[in-house]
Amino acid sequence: MGLPNVNIKIGNGNLGRVSTSSDGVAGMVLTGVAVGDTLKLNTHYQLSSVRDLAALGVTEENNPLVYKDVKAFYTQAGEGAELHVLIVAEATTLSQMTAIDAGAPLRRLLDAAGGRIRLVGINRSLPAEYTPTTTQGIDADAISALQGAQALAEDYAAGMMPVRGFIPAPAWDDTSEDLFKPRSASCNRFALVLASDDATGKTAAIGQILGRAAAVSVQISIARVRDGAIAENGYFTNGKSVKDEAAKLDELNDAGYVFYRTFPTLEGVYLNDDMTAAPETDDYSNLNLGRVMDKVMLLSYKTYLTELMDNVEVDDNGRLPAEVCAYFEGLVKGAIGIAMDEEISGVTVYVNPDQNILATSTLVIEITIVPQGTLRKITVELAFANPYKNS
Repeated sequence: MGLPNVNIKIGNGNLGRVSTSSDGVAGMVLTGVAVGDTLKLNTHYQLSSVRDLAALGVTEENNPLVYKDVKAFYTQAGEGAELHVLIVAEATTLSQMTAIDAGAPLRRLLDAAGGRIRLVGINRSLPAEYTPTTTQGIDADAISALQGAQALAEDYAAGMMPVRGFIPAPAWDDTSEDLFKPRSASCNRFALVLASDDATGKTAAIGQILGRAAAVSVQISIARVRDGAIAENGYFTNGKSVKDEAAKLDELNDAGYVFYRTFPTLEGVYLNDDMTAAPETDDYSNLNLGRVMDKVMLLSYKTYLTELMDNVEVDDNGRLPAEVCAYFEGLVKGAIGIAMDEEISGVTVYVNPDQNILATSTLVIEITIVPQGTLRKITVELAFANPYKNS
């Protein structure tokens, strides 16, 4: 029984805290220069704070793009966010960064991070001697990079390492009559960014937008007004301000670009949307929908992986018993329900009992997700009323 005493039991688990989600783990491939022995080109580095740049010897003077984009990322995502970076030579083109070849920069980064990266940004500072080809209104290198990045991302998604992200649209020619339209492409894992966070417009706001995406839950648009202005001022990749290009905004939005916009009653600049380079008819023509599906895919994979090569009971007719179907349905429905309760509207799981498991050794499970809607337009019908008419 022990000595008389006052015993105090300290409870745990009541705050509802959860482990840090991997949904916002981000990576960037940027152009820059090596710094002594502390920063090497084509080498993977993992950061958790803008202060980590000092340890790498990176300053605003010796690596302006790296400094800008990493600082902008942490301004949005907050200190402690996991960020993987790889710096390449300044002459490296966007299409070279996203090439599907073994050892290419983006592939090297994704491999070095061990499949943890879910969001990625590509950016370069155009060298003085570089002349963009803008026959379609933006640097043709960006269009080529978009296609390469999509092919690479599809390859990694097939290996259960899904990634989505942002590619700059440099040197926008606002006089072009043949502007490339991302909405006409088939690259639903990447967005083309016209927003620039420097007054010269030489570099896109990739770090800043990547940080906003890393900071929000998968179902939330990076353009959600409730999250506040993303910056005080904003430009395009031709160096002009939002005000200067006000007449072009509807056209650019319909074309499918991500850029800055303003609201008459709010300070600062906001993003127009989170559209990817795909038609509106594509289920993943917006980044948030794609991120939701990636998360469901990974949860489903992890849930059923432990069931692989296990035995399953069948009835006298070779069909799956009802309790077996219910078991497999409940496994993933519970996993998705717990992990994504506030990120989707609903989930339905169905296992057809009429499956010839003995012959095929294959179990087919149908999962249907109802996503949350996004209020892209709100129509308010406003009018005067004369109460005399109703008296």
